[in-house]
Formats: sequence, C-alpha cells, structure tokens
Amino acid sequence: KMRTQILTLLNILIYGLVFSQEIEIIEKADSIPNIKEKGLAFISDKTDLKDYYFIAKIKVKANDFNQILSGLQRKAIDFNANAFKYIGKVITNKETSVSFDLYSALPELIEKSRDNLEKNIIYFFGNDKKTQKFKIDKQKIELKPNDIYRYEIPKKKEVKINKGGFTGMTVFHYWKENQPVTFYAFGSGNITGYGDGWSSIGLSINTGNIIELRNDFAYLLMELKK
Repeated sequence: KMRTQILTLLNILIYGLVFSQEIEIIEKADSIPNIKEKGLAFISDKTDLKDYYFIAKIKVKANDFNQILSGLQRKAIDFNANAFKYIGKVITNKETSVSFDLYSALPELIEKSRDNLEKNIIYFFGNDKKTQKFKIDKQKIELKPNDIYRYEIPKKKEVKINKGGFTGMTVFHYWKENQPVTFYAFGSGNITGYGDGWSSIGLSINTGNIIELRNDFAYLLMELKK
C-alpha cells in the first residue's frame, strides 16, 4: 500500500523550519487519565461524547496547517489525549486561531465514532498552483485550484485512478463494506485551507504525483477549508 504522508512536528524539527505558533489553554480538567491507547483520532460532530473523558479546550494560533497540527499534537501528548474535536476558527489580521477539544477515549469508543463517518468515498484536494487533470477509470476530471472533488466508489466495483498517463502514477480502489474514506492530494503545491487575502492555512506538498493523507488530519484540513 502506498505510504501515507503527512508533515508532523518531527518533520519540522528535522528540516529546521522556523515557525511562529502560540498555544492557549482555555479550559483544563482537574485530572488527566493514564491511557495506553496512543494516537490522535478525529471526532465528528455526530459522535456522542457521553463516555469520552474531556481533558482540555485549547486554541492554536498560527498561519500554516503544519503549525496548527504540530500544536495540536504537542498538547495531545502533554495531556495524554488520544482524540480531538474541531470547534472552530477565527481569522484576525494576519493571525489564525483554531480551537479544539481534547479527549481521552477507549479504543471501542473511537472505533464506534468512525461509524459516523462516510464509507467508500475518495476525496481529492486541489493545490494552489494549477488545475490538476486525472482519470478515474475512463472519466476525465479537472480539479481546479483549492477545490475538493468527492468520488463515491461504486458498490462491489474496482476503480483505477491515474495521473500523468502511462508514465504517471496509478492506484486502484475496490469497494469494501464499511471502508473508511481515502484522501488524496496532488503534488507539488500547497493545499490551501482558507484565507482573507492575508491569512491562510495550507499543507505543503513537494513530492510525488498522488499523495495519500492520514485520515484524521485530512478531516481537519477539510474542516478548515469550509
């Protein structure tokens, strides 16, 4: 399977990138549970949070998706959280603030929450440089800059996705019961979240023709693009 790509705090440290980021703790629980289950799962609005343990509400201020993501990951590690819920965003001048709730949850709760998400869907993110052309089977698709293309895999069918023709890159997807959403981006360029002329959030993609993004963080990027 194609290697999943997402820039994280580790990448930023390795390549020595300088960034500006501020994290504010809005609210915090009196105690933090000690959980064995690691990771950081995206929690949809449809999820019943009754059995989730609320840990903290945080606000990350930055102007790059990787900075937002690294701030979220850092606080999740600090607070021993393994799930997050996107609350909202505020843009003021050149600064973007994104709010999250952090939770601790048992694996079965996280798995159940994924039942609220779409199945057998592929999302394609357009970058900010140019219109991307690709094919799903024989269907030609033009994805304009910063647009999102949604494709539903036909039941019990296999589809072929190609970018660049014979010398390009091809991936295959087969419909499966309860198969999670797949997110793809096209290199190279930035996947821009949103902007007001000054402020924007984007994920920089510099390699490869078709890049698969990690689901939990791709859901966050899609929320930021709304």
